[in-house]
Amino acid sequence: MRDYIDYFLCFCVSEGFVMAARGGSVHGGQVGGNVHPLPLPRRRLVESAALSFSLRVDNFPHIRQAYGEDAARAVLVQLTRRLSDALGVNGLVEPGPNGVMECLIWRHAGQLGNSVAECVDWLKRLCADAPLLPVETSVGSIHFALSADELISASAMPTVTSVLGQVGGGFAGDVARPDSGWAEQYRSDMAMASGLLTGLGSKGGDAEPVLAWQPVRDADRAAEAGGSEGVLYWEGCLRHIDRDGQASSLEGALGALERLGFIRLLDHRVVAMALDELDRQPGEVTIGVNISARSAALDYLWEETVQRLRQEPWLARRLVVEITETSAIPNMSEAVRLVDHLRSLGCRIAIDDFGTGYASVRNVMALSPDFVKIDRFFLHYASYGEVQQGIFEHLAGLAWSLGATVIAEGVETAEQAELAAKAGCRWQQGFFWGRPSLSRPRSFEAGQAGAAVHASIAPSSMAVGQ
Repeated sequence: MRDYIDYFLCFCVSEGFVMAARGGSVHGGQVGGNVHPLPLPRRRLVESAALSFSLRVDNFPHIRQAYGEDAARAVLVQLTRRLSDALGVNGLVEPGPNGVMECLIWRHAGQLGNSVAECVDWLKRLCADAPLLPVETSVGSIHFALSADELISASAMPTVTSVLGQVGGGFAGDVARPDSGWAEQYRSDMAMASGLLTGLGSKGGDAEPVLAWQPVRDADRAAEAGGSEGVLYWEGCLRHIDRDGQASSLEGALGALERLGFIRLLDHRVVAMALDELDRQPGEVTIGVNISARSAALDYLWEETVQRLRQEPWLARRLVVEITETSAIPNMSEAVRLVDHLRSLGCRIAIDDFGTGYASVRNVMALSPDFVKIDRFFLHYASYGEVQQGIFEHLAGLAWSLGATVIAEGVETAEQAELAAKAGCRWQQGFFWGRPSLSRPRSFEAGQAGAAVHASIAPSSMAVGQ
């Protein structure tokens, strides 16, 4: 966290104090609501500039409910001390009730610039990276989610005040519940997620997750070419490497991150990892990566990725973003805005696990994905009889009718590949066509895979069952 203190910027010279509005609004240059004068040191009166804001621990009620009042207070005290020590004479931090800290920052004019936007950028980086650095307490490591709101900048005259809005995309975790079962689950989730969050903070350290590659194949072409050709794209599956060099799935940790509200941090790192991989690969290799439905909002965390996609469109057109709906989409209009924006930059969109959980027909209609991946359950279920096979074929036909290219997941045997093909699923993914591998696929190096993703591959009509 201290690495970011150098980004504190100055603006808004005040004659001895900064007007900070709490719960008010701006009308004709006047600030309504409760106005608090925050005194500045005398030596800072002329050459200083300031920004007032509230820094909020979004999961403070969760920490208090799961660990107790003493642990919650310890988190707030340590966080306040960190900020105060890092700021020194460059700011004030005053802890308040319910996990809220009132903050004021200032700096000598001209050192790093004096724009409001630059200071808000610093806050965005702070809120994005703070959860990766836990607070150590007597009950274990506790990670916290931060957001900043009530951002107030004051110019030379106290009456000229600007309300800048909020830094944060809204807390994405589950709601705290007053029962022992929820508290136990929360503590277990925090313990499970802590290593992964700390690994993300290391940026390249041993604890950071890696991507294993699994192909989505054209069943017809793969069979003709002995399984070496006909790749639609490579899905990057998250894996953790333990001390013995063994790879393991992160499925349990992903669920914990969703419930805790930290899944967005991982999702954005994974997208960045995929773009780095694409940047290293020549040709037309296409990569797909999963993001949680809780990350499907065009918040400030997407800004760096969007900027990169805009500047490097050759990467955007080779990226498939798969929305995995293991939980509900919090805000459908925000999800549509994100999907539309990513697609305008050249990315393709997929809906994962169609048919189960929250992956509903309504969501597919609203998001208009390029690909729909039918959950593995239905293909396995189809092997039990004609009725079950008919359900799978119905799902495939429904996805086709919505204008998407259908991918059958969980293909593990030749019989299942044949059942999927009979339902019209030309594109298939599963152990039968290739297990996730940490070794870079040969076609990555050759630049041969993924070209098919740019073609119009959805048939004009589909005869289900033929």
